[in-house]
Amino acid sequence: MATLIPDLSEHQLDELPSQAEARVYRALRDHLPQTYIVFFQVGWILRREEGQARDGETDFLVCHPDYGYLCVEVKGGGVCFDADTGEWYSIDRYRQKHSIKNPISQALNAKYSIRTKLNEQQAWRDLSLGNVLRGHAVFFPDLGDAHLLSRPDMPSVLVGTAGNLQEPKTWVDNAFQYWGDQSSGYSPIGRRGVEVVQQIFARSFMVAPLLSSRLADQEVRRLSLTKDQIRVLDFLRSHRRVAVSGGAGTGKTVLALEKARRLASEGFKTLLTCYNRQLADHLSRQCIGLENIDVMSFHQLCSRQIEKVKRQTDRDLIYEAKVTYPGQNLYDVHFPNALAYSLEILEDRFEAIVCDEGQDFREEYWVPLELLLTDYDQSPFYVFYDDNQNIYARAGTFPIQEEPFNLTTNCRNTMQIHNLAYAHYKGVPVDPPDNVGEDVQFECVKGLEAQAKKINARIVDLIARENVSPGDIVVLVGDALHKADYYGVLKKLSLPKPAVWAEEGYSRENAVLIDTIQRFKGLESAVVILWGLDGLDLRSSEELLYVGMSRAKSMLIVVAQANVCEDLKSSVGAADQEDS
Repeated sequence: MATLIPDLSEHQLDELPSQAEARVYRALRDHLPQTYIVFFQVGWILRREEGQARDGETDFLVCHPDYGYLCVEVKGGGVCFDADTGEWYSIDRYRQKHSIKNPISQALNAKYSIRTKLNEQQAWRDLSLGNVLRGHAVFFPDLGDAHLLSRPDMPSVLVGTAGNLQEPKTWVDNAFQYWGDQSSGYSPIGRRGVEVVQQIFARSFMVAPLLSSRLADQEVRRLSLTKDQIRVLDFLRSHRRVAVSGGAGTGKTVLALEKARRLASEGFKTLLTCYNRQLADHLSRQCIGLENIDVMSFHQLCSRQIEKVKRQTDRDLIYEAKVTYPGQNLYDVHFPNALAYSLEILEDRFEAIVCDEGQDFREEYWVPLELLLTDYDQSPFYVFYDDNQNIYARAGTFPIQEEPFNLTTNCRNTMQIHNLAYAHYKGVPVDPPDNVGEDVQFECVKGLEAQAKKINARIVDLIARENVSPGDIVVLVGDALHKADYYGVLKKLSLPKPAVWAEEGYSRENAVLIDTIQRFKGLESAVVILWGLDGLDLRSSEELLYVGMSRAKSMLIVVAQANVCEDLKSSVGAADQEDS
């Protein structure tokens, strides 16, 4: 059996939109020897705007170390070609015609686009392979006679039909031989060449699971991208400017991170940015060791550019911005304008930008970000956002004209956490996860000292008796104005060694983090203890509550006085009544 990447199950093949592609997949998998490596649904974005297929894909990429690679385009059903117009059509079972792309041109463009994509990568150039054998072909698994489909630009030997499904090796070998006869003195791609092709077009990634064995099963299920998320990444592959909207837990940050990684791996000099410094630090840690990617918050970006200009020219761009915009806010107005000034001096530019937390960006932020792109119109630019997490009350629009792409499945929280958090959400409906999980727990305690003791007791129990890692526990305070009072009283209490308290930073394996909801926005934790709600007006704090609750992946504990607990419990029922 050949090696097929990805290795799809029969159930997955049955779920494919194109059953023609499924039949070809099974034929290649079952009848080609293991020396053949076949990649299914390969996609790419070309860094250079050359050729006809800047953003492209091929149905199958067949590789053999003794030859090279063959791009195969698959078309199911009947087909029709109108020589007068040059148009191709598919024919359905009712003999109705539907316009389709020219499959021959698709395969041809894919062949040369793959060559360009390979040559962009240093690992490929290091092989010094010279003239690698490359070819293209088409496969019509529902048709019977290849000779009826033969054209000057597509001889019958390069046309696969139903009869070739039983012996695809002969057809594939003949296609390789045809292109070998057309290309004198080609270099075999070799096993290392095939490995590099796999590294470029079929790179695997994995997010490490949580340390707690009790939460491991939930985490493994959660880490798998939903069908919705996969659909978004496929969509982004062929669109240069996209806004992606979704509620908390729908995978916006996961997708933003993975999209930035993919762009960087394809050779784009990429900026991954967000508003929250703590989130930026988290994302940066996920990208350690990756080339072609810079990760920083928007204000970190501004500071870097301002400092560079100061070193090179001794100009103080912040001072200049304050002169131009006197009395305006430092971070909201002076910093973005100073960033714009820096672009007149510095040559720093990015070939792609991915922005998370777009709802927190003011209109003043977008202009300098766009100017940072090498190509204002064509460079990839993606914005991920959630209007319901707009706790800073920003008002503005994104520099993207197309309608946003909506994520509609919560894949972070349990159903119980989802129901409570989304009682405070107003936006595009988000489907709850299928993981029910434990009930949200309410600790009804009055007074700061007593609440702190209760929180400490719950944390000690989680660590000592239930083997939860301290780094998987976060205490989030809603009352940011008085955070020092909450921090101080809790940090006086002891934890089981070697666990320690960490105040505002990032979670470490042996540290229980204490932070505010605002600072922790965009992040998540297996266990969240929500505190500091007693002094808040719950009706006017719905976005804050939504953000805080939705940070919890597996367990949410709310510690507050009795009336606050009861109001929050009743909010779920009230939300259900509104929906019905």
